[in-house]
Amino acid sequence: MTTRQAFSWGEIPEDLEIDEPFEMCLNKQYLKAFAAIVNQGIDSHLEAVFTTQDGPVVTIKDTASMRCFLRRCVESGDEMAGDMASCIVESLGYEWI
Repeated sequence: MTTRQAFSWGEIPEDLEIDEPFEMCLNKQYLKAFAAIVNQGIDSHLEAVFTTQDGPVVTIKDTASMRCFLRRCVESGDEMAGDMASCIVESLGYEWI
């Protein structure tokens, strides 16, 4: 059993890195939440989220995009976006408590 690093909910681990594009298969509702986060364009941190989409499969391209996406999910206050971010963080080996 792998021990996960625990962080306060919404805290993005400083060592969070993705070695390759992060792919997810989302249902219609989550695709809408995903699009709302990604389509914000350049945000107040002057960052964009670089992704690709093929039907229900969406891919976050790099670490900077992943960090920006997670931050936007948390800051959005949207429950579905928060759930999606929690699942991503967990799949990357971390836990929000």
